[in-house]
Amino acid sequence: MSDTFDAYDDDGNRYAVPVRRSYINTSDLSGPGRIEGLPSFHLSGGGAVNRIDDQTFEIVATGKRLTVRA
Repeated sequence: MSDTFDAYDDDGNRYAVPVRRSYINTSDLSGPGRIEGLPSFHLSGGGAVNRIDDQTFEIVATGKRLTVRA
């Protein structure tokens, strides 16, 4: 499953940030199961993005900060 949001740098440039969600298999002898794992963030071009807080992200390769606008 994947969602995407827009974030902006201090110069007003827009970046599309896809959110990748993974699931952890919790199946056991009583049956199948799964839980959602931690999301990961990347630029649409593939570069990694770290989450600072709910509204702030940082591009790993450049250290550039991005902000989600309400």
